Amino acid sequence: MADPTLVYRRYHGYVSTLICVTGIVGNVVSFIVWNLKNSQKPTYFILSFLAVADTLCLLMFQIYVVCFFMVMSPNDEKTYTEAGMYIVMISFHLFIAFHMLSTWLTITMMIFRYIKIVKPTLAMKVCTIRRAKLSTMIVTFSVLLASSANYPFYQVQEILNNSTNTTFYFLVPTAFTKSHPGYPTLLLWIYGVVVKIIPILTIVILCTLIICYIQKAKRRVQDITLNNGTGDSYNQTTQMLTVIAFIYVVTELPIGIMSFISGFHGDDGHLFYFLLFSGVGDLLDLCTLINSSVNVFVYLYLSRNFRAILLDKVKCKVNH
Repeated sequence: MADPTLVYRRYHGYVSTLICVTGIVGNVVSFIVWNLKNSQKPTYFILSFLAVADTLCLLMFQIYVVCFFMVMSPNDEKTYTEAGMYIVMISFHLFIAFHMLSTWLTITMMIFRYIKIVKPTLAMKVCTIRRAKLSTMIVTFSVLLASSANYPFYQVQEILNNSTNTTFYFLVPTAFTKSHPGYPTLLLWIYGVVVKIIPILTIVILCTLIICYIQKAKRRVQDITLNNGTGDSYNQTTQMLTVIAFIYVVTELPIGIMSFISGFHGDDGHLFYFLLFSGVGDLLDLCTLINSSVNVFVYLYLSRNFRAILLDKVKCKVNH
């Protein structure tokens, strides 16, 4: 019986393309809506920047998919060209970098929301547009710097197939990787702990604290905003962000656990090779793609403000 993951590999490019295209369109719509002047709030600014990060993440993966699964064939090494493997390597590195950026922007958003809900007085000073922009700049710079640790891992090298006496190009560990046996282990721990486990735990803790605080506030008073008339909107926004965080945890937990365990195997973990060239890695990538694509549907379902702004924008375009 054929391995189901290998059978799926034949269709992975098409499935991924469908998700990527849908996600890119949705994120562009999200960016336009959240970036409009009448919706400028710190949380909305971070959401618009999150849409940019998710768009770039999906775009890089789409480039990788087109090159590796459509132009070349993952099951036929004769199709591996030098230019193609460089595109695969660079696009996959950038895919990881932009996904990492999306992750930490989600955490930044949840921190802002936590302060807004639990410390409203402090929020008036801290949760401003200016600080939201500063936070996204710091997160972006830090993430891009941290993700650069992956770049020396692989290189494109010409390989001779002795059985067929033909050559092809493939990704192999660099001389630096081979001469520093602790480097692959370090990468696995960075990817497993810093990129996956810590964000998951942080988001779960923040969501739990926010939900607990809201429930306590509801028991003290009927309106969580102390009867200022905006309780429904306030609760809707919090619910929307909580759902986004929940989707992140569900989709990222499998690869987080796998990469965390891989860290114990050191050089034998081969996480990045596994992610690039295995059928199971393809399925795990789908989780990441779904995480980067579904936010617009959450906004449409849970945010009355998002729907109103989008509808108003569509009406303006139709009338013109």
